[in-house]
This record gives sequence, C-alpha cells and structure tokens, in this order.
Amino acid sequence: MKKFILIAVILLVIISSVVIYLNRVILPVKVKSLVVTAIEKQTGKSVILRSLEFNIFRGFVLRDLVISDNQQVILSARQVSCVVFFWPIFRKQIIIPSLNIQSPYIFLERRKDNTFNLQDLFGAPPTAAKKSNFNISVYKINISSGNMVFQDDTLPIQFSKQINNIQLTLQLKLPLGVGFSFKGEIPADPLISISGKGEYKILSRELTGDLWVKNLAPRLFQVYYNNPGLELVSGLVDLHAQVNLKDQLLRAQITAQGNNLVLTKDKLRIKLNPSLQTNIDYDRQTKKLNFDGSCDIEQAGISGVEFFGEIKDLHGKVAFNQRSLSADSLKAELLGMPFEVKLAIKDFKTPALNINTDLNLSFLPGIAKEKFNFTYVNSAQGKAALAIKLYPDGKGVWQLQGSADIIGGALKLGKQDIPVEDISASLAFSREGIGWSNTKFKYQGIDYQTSGKLSDFSAPNVELKLDAGGLSLAGVFDIAGKKITLGSLKGKYLNSAFLLNGIIDNSESGRPQVDLSGTVNLALEDLSKLPVKQYPAINLMRPAGGVDAQFSLTGNVTDLKNCFIQVRLTSNKLSLYGLNAQGFSLEYLQEQKIAKIVSAHAVFYDGAIDGSGIMNLDTVNLPYHLEIQANGIKLDKLKMDTLSRNKDIAGTLQGQVKLNGYSTDLDKLSGSGSFQVREGRLWELNLFQGLGKLLFARDFASIVLSECSAVFLINNRSIYTDNLKLKSNITNLSGPLKIGFDGSLEAAFDVEIISSMVPLSGTLKDIATAIVGQAGKFGVIKLSGTLQHPKYSFKTAVTDIIKGLTDTLFGRGQ
Repeated sequence: MKKFILIAVILLVIISSVVIYLNRVILPVKVKSLVVTAIEKQTGKSVILRSLEFNIFRGFVLRDLVISDNQQVILSARQVSCVVFFWPIFRKQIIIPSLNIQSPYIFLERRKDNTFNLQDLFGAPPTAAKKSNFNISVYKINISSGNMVFQDDTLPIQFSKQINNIQLTLQLKLPLGVGFSFKGEIPADPLISISGKGEYKILSRELTGDLWVKNLAPRLFQVYYNNPGLELVSGLVDLHAQVNLKDQLLRAQITAQGNNLVLTKDKLRIKLNPSLQTNIDYDRQTKKLNFDGSCDIEQAGISGVEFFGEIKDLHGKVAFNQRSLSADSLKAELLGMPFEVKLAIKDFKTPALNINTDLNLSFLPGIAKEKFNFTYVNSAQGKAALAIKLYPDGKGVWQLQGSADIIGGALKLGKQDIPVEDISASLAFSREGIGWSNTKFKYQGIDYQTSGKLSDFSAPNVELKLDAGGLSLAGVFDIAGKKITLGSLKGKYLNSAFLLNGIIDNSESGRPQVDLSGTVNLALEDLSKLPVKQYPAINLMRPAGGVDAQFSLTGNVTDLKNCFIQVRLTSNKLSLYGLNAQGFSLEYLQEQKIAKIVSAHAVFYDGAIDGSGIMNLDTVNLPYHLEIQANGIKLDKLKMDTLSRNKDIAGTLQGQVKLNGYSTDLDKLSGSGSFQVREGRLWELNLFQGLGKLLFARDFASIVLSECSAVFLINNRSIYTDNLKLKSNITNLSGPLKIGFDGSLEAAFDVEIISSMVPLSGTLKDIATAIVGQAGKFGVIKLSGTLQHPKYSFKTAVTDIIKGLTDTLFGRGQ
C-alpha cells in the first residue's frame, strides 16, 4: 500500500512537472503557433489567440480566441477548451473530438451571393503547405452563453439582428455534414426565445431542421415580406417550423399560434388571434415569397375601411395564400349587428373584401345617417339578401359596391307616420350612390312601382321613375344640403300631365324658399277620381273637359300671400255643374300681397262671360273686389244642360255684377249689378211659373217677354232690387224682389194688363182680364217661400177694377 501511494505521488509529481513545463515552455510558444496556423489554414481567416494552456481535466484551454476577416470579427471566444488525440501525430494530423466554447461572439453573414460566411470555416479549399504543418480536424463544437449577430446583405436595405445567450452544439457528420442543436434569445419586448436542431450538408449546401420560436414579433422581420403587399405589423407568434434550404429555395412547414396579430394593407387593418398551419416557399434569389395554409380565427377585427367601419368579433376558419384570403362561413359584428358572412380577398395587391349575408333592415336608419348622410329614414323592418364588395382604388381609398334584394320591407320616411309597406326591391349601391329597379311598395293603400338612382350622397343627384295605378312620374333633381334643384319633374295622372322645374331651398328651417315654374295639362274628368270623402265638392261639380296651365311661383311657400305667383289658364272646352264653356282663358297675378285676376274670358252659350278681380292679402279678413259681365247668352241653349231642358225657356241674357266683400265674412258681402233678358220665354221657370198660372188661363208659356230686367244690390246676405220688370205683349209686372243667400224669397209685383193685346173671345178669365185691362192696374202678386218652393198670393186693385168696369159699361173715357 505504501508502495502504491509512493508511486502515485511520483506520477503526480511527474505529471505536474510535465503540465507546468508544457504551460510555460511548449504550449505558449510552439503549440500556440501551431494551433493558430492550423486554424488559419482551415478557415482562411486571421486568428488571434491570447494564451494556450493544458488542463488535466479539460485538455487544452485557449483564451481570448479571435477569428476575423478584413478587420471584421467572425468568431471570438473568451475561452475554448478541447481534448486532443495525439496518436495520429506521426501523420501530422490532430483530431479534436469536442471543442467547447464559452461566451463566444459569432458574426453570421448572408452575403450578396447568398452564401454564408461560416461556410468558410468548414469548407475552405486546401492551400499549398509545407510537409511539416499539421492538419486539425474538429468533430464537435459546443457553445455556451454565446452571442451572435446575423447580417443579411441580400436585401435592398441591410438587415441585422442579434441573438443572445446561445447554447449551440455543432457536430461533424459523415459525409461532410454538420449537425446542430441550439437555443437562444432575441432581445425584444417580450423576449423572443428560439431553439432548433438540424443538419447542414456542406457539399450540397442544404440545410434541414426544426425550429421552435416563442413570442416572435413578425414586425421585426418585416423586410422579408414587404413584396407581397401584406404587412404583419404587430402581435406575437409561437411557432414550430420544419425548414429546408437548398438551391436558393427556402421551404417551411409551419404550425403557429398568433396573439393579437395585426395585418395591414394601405388603410386596411386586420387584427386576429389565429391558429394556423401554413407552407412557405421563399426564393432567396428572386425574393419571391409563396405561402398557403388555413387558420382558425378567434375574436378578430377588420378596421380602416373608411366607409364600412369596423368589423368586430370575427371568428371562423380562413384559407389563405400570399395573394388571397377566403372563408365560407365567418361570424362577426358588422354595423353594430351580428352577421354571418362569406369572405373573399382575391388579391392583397388589389384586395377586395366580399361579403354575402342575410340581414334585418332595422339597421338601415343608422347606416343611412352615419355612412350616407341621409337622414330621411326614421325606421325600417324586413329582410334583405346583401352582397358587398370592398376594394381600394389606385389612391388607397376604399370603395364599396353592393346589392340587396329586399322582401317584405317597411319604412317610415321623414315626418310621415304612415309607413311605406310591402317593399320588394333590387338595390345596387356604392359610396357614390344607390340605384333601384323593379321596386314595389304600398303607401296609403295604393300600390307603387319605381326605379331610379341616387348619385353622390353628399350632394345627391336623383333620377326617379314612379308608377301607381293611373299615376306616372319621372324626375331629375339635385340636392345640395337643404337645397333641391329640379331639372325636370314630369308626371301623368290618368289623362292629365304636368312638367315642373326650379329650385326648392330649405336653408332657413321652416321657411322653404321656392322658385318654380311649369305647365299642367289637366283633364278635368280626372278630378272625379279623387276620394269623394276628402273632396266632396269636386264630385258635385262634375268637372269635364281640359285646362292647360302655365305657372311660376317664387317665395316662401309657408307664407303664400308674400309669394310672387303668375298663372295663365286656357281651355278649348270645359264643363262645371253640367254647364259648358269654350275658349276659356284666365290670367292670375299675385305680387306684393295683392292677388289679381287680370282677366277672365269664356264663350258661354253663344255669348261671353268676362271678369276681373282683386284681393288684398295683407289683411286678416282679405277684402276683395270682383266684376263679371255677361253678354249674348242664349237661354234656350243654356237650358239644355240643366234640369229645365224640357221646359219652354228662351231669351238672350246680358248683365253685369260688381262685388265687394271679405273672404272670411259673407255677411259683409255687398255689390250691385243689372241684368236683362230680351225676347224671352221665362214663365216655366220655377220663380215665374206660378205667376203665369195665376195670370193666364192657358198657353202662358208661349207668351213672349219682350224684356226682363232689373238693377239690383247685394247686401245683408241677400240680393235686392226695387224694380224687377217683366214685360210681355199681354201684361207687365214690376216691383221689388229680395232673394236671400239661403234661397228665401220676398217680392211684391204690380200687375198691369195691356187690353189691346187681350183676345175678346175665350175663357171667362180672358174676358175678365180684358175688362180689367181697361182700368190699368189689375192687382199685386206677393211671393214668399224659397226659390225651390215659391209661394204666391194675389190681391186685386179694387178701385182700379171698379173704375175700369164703370168706364166700360157707361162708355166713359171714349
């Protein structure tokens, strides 16, 4: 035992002495130089080594090793240790099974020819060398606590990134391959951890491996995917990639989980949390990137689409490649409503977002106001099949095109309480406007059909066609703020037509200013089609014929009395209350609060009626003055259009009337006038028929009135004359007559018999009449009752009758 201990001590002393000798004499001078020369020969680079020593446990230890190329440090290490096999020393070759490098610095450069600088360390071509030099072979390299800077010179802008805390193992594999495994960290917030393993084949320059990355920030590597037009600008990715790099082509199969990734193109911004599987091909020479895959998306969002707003809570499965993105069924919140949509972006360079869905129209008022600046939709309901396409124009502004097929819709527009119902429509819309075709709806029980388009929502131009039963309408108008400019508005109702143009300006709220002009071709029969309950007077008037109107209107239509209005009416033939007129014309002028009927004229049963009038609109009670003249009206023709057509009525009427009054107070109506009927037969009129029966025994209707005339006044709700004259070849009547506006009658006519015209034979009444006629006044007839039902009473003139009999019997007065 003592001998063993002694031998061990001696060997320890010998080994220690050898180690000390090596570290102080052999290694610092001869071997250090040999190592430096061998590394330079192997790599073709400049080598600096501060010290070389031998450690019984770690072998040779190199301190502060630096390998550089043109003053660029490629590799440096604070400490390198290795075990050396010396038995092949007689072949001038040193084998290092394992090289351990602590705290190294590595500069990895991808050169412009797409080669890596570290390839030179393992595959430098042999150079001429002296036979005494040694070759060194390293089979394995272990790196701990290293730092590496990666620099890519193949890109237009040089890219550089640092990796810290590297743990790397490189191992030589046959034939001429290098296996590797590594871990590292890329400085970022949060820290990016990276690890991998694989093999690099030196002769074929092929790299294969598996890569794991956690907290990868794609924006840090944006330079590698700018060309396709899609930018990953923020968010993190955890991924596993199987990589193959050969002949300038990088292939990768990647499984990744993204967290708050943001993709952008121009103003389009997509935020998503994907779980994706993708295949990537990247040609390092052409810089062309191809990729495809699928992605499960949760809580994604799309923003930056100026018109459409933000798409929220987008989730579903998406298929994609470097050019396009599509999904058969995605769910999202769009325009504040849940949607199930089909999504298609056909080309990221010219991207288009296609959405197809069914929706409820209740969102329409909000979107019309917010996106189209259209405030006239108060509420909406119904269903619509919606198709939308969003795409950027050449200036990066997103455009919209869409269509909607509506069934069973309903709208409330403007201030209307009555809805537009049963809407079915085909709509096409964009940011520039909206068009509609084959659109049907019901309003106030009437069915309508319309088509048209609205261009430029900020200053709309509208082209409109509308049909509803007998109504058709076609218009073109512009809306600029609260100003509407009518280029033309043409319409037709049954047989009537109109044309309107001008300006409607509602800039002053509640005071719409207009400057309108137009024409109306009115078929009066069409007025009878208006609802009887709402317009009973029109039904009583029984209008017929046609009236052509030209008009202009300027001013505030809520204050018509201050407007300028000019109207000209003409008609070849018209009829009211069954009475017919031809050659009708009327000119109306309103200005400075004065309304004038400048002239009115009509040919009326072979005669004419002319009139004029004026009204002061600047007072509360609206005073007016009206003048009417009638000349040459044939009563025998007039009666044919009345209920008296079968009566023997004839004569020629002329007259005039002047009226003054207040439109709000009939009690204050006053006026004067006169009339005359020549060569008339009027005894069968209701008013005179009783007189005829009272005076004449027979054939009173055939008695010709040579004159019926009166000068009358209008006052106190009645028409009054103090001397109505009825002259015939037998008798003359004269006296006062009063007709109330309520149809009441009050009259007292003196009866004068013209004896020379009375027949001497006939009835007793004829003889008595003849006798009385000698005396002059026959009696007084009083009227009462109404125009429809007059009442008559007769009072004889006794004194005149007795005198007449006396004269007749005794021959007096002859």
